[in-house]
Amino acid sequence: MRQNLEDLQAEAIAIQLRKDQQLCREKKVPTTLALQLSSASSSLLDEIAWHLTPEDEVSKALRSTRCNSIIKGIQTYLRNLDGTDEQRTKTTIHVPTKSDLQTTLKVLDYLKKHKTVSQTTSTDPLSDVIRTVQAELSVDSAYRSEQHNLFQKDQSRNTETKKRCYICRYLFHRSDAHEFYPSLCRQCGMFNTSCSQLSLPEKLNLAGKTALVTGGRINLGYSTALRLLRCGAKVIVSSRYPADAAARYAEQDDFPQWSGRLKVIGADFRTANDAFRLVHIVKTLLSDWNDEIVSDTRQYLDILINNAAQTLTDPIKAEMKAISREEDLKERPETKLLLTGLDNGYQPRVRGGLHASWIPSIEQGQSQLIENGSTKNDLCKDHVVQKGLRTTEPDSSKSSWVQSLNEIPYEDLISAHSVNAFVPLILCRELLPHMGTENSSSSKPQGYIVNVSSREGILEDVPGSCSKAGHHVHTNMSKAAINMITETEAQSAWKKRRVAMNSVDPGYMSAAPECQREEGCPIGFEDGAARVLWPIAVGEIEGRVISGRFLKHFQEGIALTRRA
Repeated sequence: MRQNLEDLQAEAIAIQLRKDQQLCREKKVPTTLALQLSSASSSLLDEIAWHLTPEDEVSKALRSTRCNSIIKGIQTYLRNLDGTDEQRTKTTIHVPTKSDLQTTLKVLDYLKKHKTVSQTTSTDPLSDVIRTVQAELSVDSAYRSEQHNLFQKDQSRNTETKKRCYICRYLFHRSDAHEFYPSLCRQCGMFNTSCSQLSLPEKLNLAGKTALVTGGRINLGYSTALRLLRCGAKVIVSSRYPADAAARYAEQDDFPQWSGRLKVIGADFRTANDAFRLVHIVKTLLSDWNDEIVSDTRQYLDILINNAAQTLTDPIKAEMKAISREEDLKERPETKLLLTGLDNGYQPRVRGGLHASWIPSIEQGQSQLIENGSTKNDLCKDHVVQKGLRTTEPDSSKSSWVQSLNEIPYEDLISAHSVNAFVPLILCRELLPHMGTENSSSSKPQGYIVNVSSREGILEDVPGSCSKAGHHVHTNMSKAAINMITETEAQSAWKKRRVAMNSVDPGYMSAAPECQREEGCPIGFEDGAARVLWPIAVGEIEGRVISGRFLKHFQEGIALTRRA
C-alpha cells in the first residue's frame, strides 16, 4: 500500500490496520501502512482510533492507547522482518547457558498459560513477547505473586460468569481479566498500569519542588507523599497523629534517601485553628528553606494536595488509644527527625478538642454537650471505627456511610464538612499567594492544586441512582463543595499565578465495613496516588495544562457536575 495518507479515509485505514494486525499474528507480511502513520496528524489518529474502537462508552484516552498499541505492534513486526536494524548489530550478544535456556522455557510457558500485563499467545511475534517480559520486570515479585494468587482464586470461583470492568464498564469474562487487577479487563489494566507509571521516579523528576499533602499518615495520602518524595520533591505532611505518621515513614527501606526532604506537622482539621496554624508553619518552613538556598530563586509551594478526609467518626476509645501511642512514639530519634521544631505546641485531642460544642438533637428535643472528649449520653460510643484507627472490639452498629438523613449524627455531618471542604478552602486561599508565578505568561503550569474528591460529589445522569440512594449525604455534600472550589477558583488561579487546580476522584480503594467485598476493592492506594499525581505528571513531563476539571481514571474533560 503506497497511497498517500491524505488519499485514505480514517475508516479505511482502521480496517487495513486490523487486517495487518491479523497478518502479524499469522506471521505473514503486512502492508507498510503502519510505518507511514508515524508522521500522521493527531486529528487523523483520533479518527482512526474512533473507527478501531467505535463505542461511545470508551474514553478518548483509552481509544488512543489501543490505537497506538496496534500501530506500534505492526511497526515493530515490520522492522524485525527487515533485519537491518543497525542498533541490533551494535548490541553485545549474550550467549545463553543451558540454565538460561531452561529458565527461558519456564518463563515462556508462564506467559503462555497465565494472563499477564499483556496478552501473549504462541503465535505472537517475538517483539511482543519481549515487550511483555520487559513489562513484567517492572513489577515487584511479591506483588506479582500476591496478585496472581488473587486472580487464580477469582477464576476458580466461576470462570464462565461475566463482570463489569471497573474502568470501561464493559462486561468481560473473568478469564479475560487483567493479571494484577481482577476487576479490570485486560486492556484497561494495561491502560491503568501505563498511566500509573507516569508518576514514578523513572518518569517524573520533582527535584527542587515543594509539596504539601494533608492527611498523609496512612492510605492514599501516605502513598501519594511517598511517590512525591521518591520523585525528588520536598514534602510537608499533615496528620492528626504526627508521631505515628513519622514512625510509618521511617519504616520504609529507602527512608535514608529522602528523610531530609520530609517534615510532618500535627493538625486536626475538625478545628479551623489547626488549619490556620498549619498555614503559618508551612509559610515559616518555606522562608527557612529560602535562607538555606544559595540562590536568588524564591522557594515556593509548588504542589498542594488537599487529601485529608473525614467519612466516619472514630470511637472515643480508639482516639484515646491513638493519643496514648503518640506519647510513646514522639521521643523516638527518627520521629524527632521528621517533626518540625515549629510544631512543639501541637497536642492530639479527642474529638479535635471540642470542649464545649453543642450538638442539637432535634429528635430528642435536647442538646448534647461534648466535654473533654466524652458526651453526657455517650453520643459517639457506638460509632464504627474509621479506616485509620482499628480496634478488635465488635461493633454491630452501622456506620454513617449507610445511614439515612435522619440517622447520621450531627457530629459526623459537621466534621465531614469541616475536614472535606472548609479546610481545603482555607488552604487554597492562604497558600495560593505562595504558589506559582504572579502575572506569568508561561504556557506550562507553575504550580498545582489537587482537591481529592469522589464521584459522590457530582449529579448523576439518572435520577435515583443506586450510587447514592439516600445514603451518606454528609460526605456527598462535602465532596460537591470541594468540586465547587475547583470549578469556581481554577480559572482565577491559572490566570493570576499559572497554578493548575483540579478535582481528582482517586477511585474505589477502600470501603465502609458494611460495603466490604470478599474480593476486595478494584484498585489499591498506589493506583489512587497515581491518579492524584497524574495532572502533575502530564504538566511536568508534557507541559500540558489540565485545569478546572473533575478527573477520574486519568481522564480529562469531564464536567464537575453532570447536568440533569
